[in-house]
Amino acid sequence: MDRIVILMAAWNGERYLAEQLDSILAQDWPNWKLVVQDDNSQDSTPRILSAYAERYPDRIAVRRNPQNMGATGNFLALLEEAVSESRMAEKAGERVSRTYYMFADQDDIWRPDKVRRTLRRMKRLEARYGETTPALVFTDAEVVDGEGAHRADSFCDLQHLRAENRSLAHLLMENVCQGCTMLLNEALAGRVRLPETDAERKAIRYHDWWTALTAAAFGHISFLSEPTMQYRLHGNNVVGASSFGAYVKQRMSDWREQQRALQATWQQASAFRACYGQELSGRKKELVDAFCRMPQGGPVVRCGLLLKYRFYKSGLVRNIGLLLNLLR
Repeated sequence: MDRIVILMAAWNGERYLAEQLDSILAQDWPNWKLVVQDDNSQDSTPRILSAYAERYPDRIAVRRNPQNMGATGNFLALLEEAVSESRMAEKAGERVSRTYYMFADQDDIWRPDKVRRTLRRMKRLEARYGETTPALVFTDAEVVDGEGAHRADSFCDLQHLRAENRSLAHLLMENVCQGCTMLLNEALAGRVRLPETDAERKAIRYHDWWTALTAAAFGHISFLSEPTMQYRLHGNNVVGASSFGAYVKQRMSDWREQQRALQATWQQASAFRACYGQELSGRKKELVDAFCRMPQGGPVVRCGLLLKYRFYKSGLVRNIGLLLNLLR
C-alpha cells in the first residue's frame, strides 16, 4: 500500500493544534506518518506535540528547531529531510511501497477522506504521464473562521483565484496552489530543492509557491475542485487571513506594498532560475528568462513581456492592478 508522509511546520499553535492532529489521526487511509517540526514555539505547542507523539509513536514523530526558521524554511527543510530518509531506506532495502508527501498546517481540519481522495487523483495523473514524472495535486478547501464556523464553500472562490491557471507563466506571477492541500509524488519531492546561496534561499516567498513552480517547470499539476479540508481564517494565519475584498482594499491603499510584492516575485523567479536554470530548456527556459528580464526594462518593455508571455494574475481586478504597477 502506498505510504503517505505528512509534513507539518508548527509554531505557537496551541489553540488549534490538537483538533488538527485529531483530524489527521481520523484519516481513512491507513498507511501514513506525520512528521512535525516545531519552529521554537514559546507556548504549549511542544507539550501538545510530545503528548501526541507518546500516545502514537508509530504515527507521529516530532522534531524541534533551536531557532525560528519561518514557515517556508521549515516546510522545505522537512521535505528535504523526508526525501533523504526515504532514499536511505530504499537503499537499505527497507522500503516496500511508493511514498507520497503532503503538507499540513497546524490550524486546519482535514476531512477523513482527504488523503485517499487526493491520492486517487494523483494516481490518475501518474497513469497519464508516468510515475517518474514530477506530479502535484492540490484541492479546494472549505473556509471556516477561528471558531470553526462556516465562512465559504470554496477557498478559491473566496479569494477569486482561478485554479485552472496553473501554467508556468501564470505561476511565475501568482501562486494558485494552496500548500495545505498539496500531494507530491516521489519524482516531484526529489526535484524540489533549495538554491545554493542564503540570498537566493531567502528570496523564496512561500514553500507551496516554490513547489508549484518546480512542478510546472518539470512535470504536471492537477486540481481537485472538491474541498478536502477546512481552511481556518484567523488573525494569526501566515497567509490568507483576509477575504478578497480586504485584499483589494489593502492593495489599492498601498502602492508601495504592491511594488515590494512585485519585486519579491521577480527575486523569487531569479532564485528559481539560479537553482534550476541548467535543467530548463525550450519554452520553459524562455518563460523563466523573460520573466526575469521584466525588472530590468522600462514600463513599455515590462508590459510587452507581460502580454507576450501571458504573465497574468487571476481575474480582471488583479490584472488591472498589475498593469498599473508595471507602468509606474
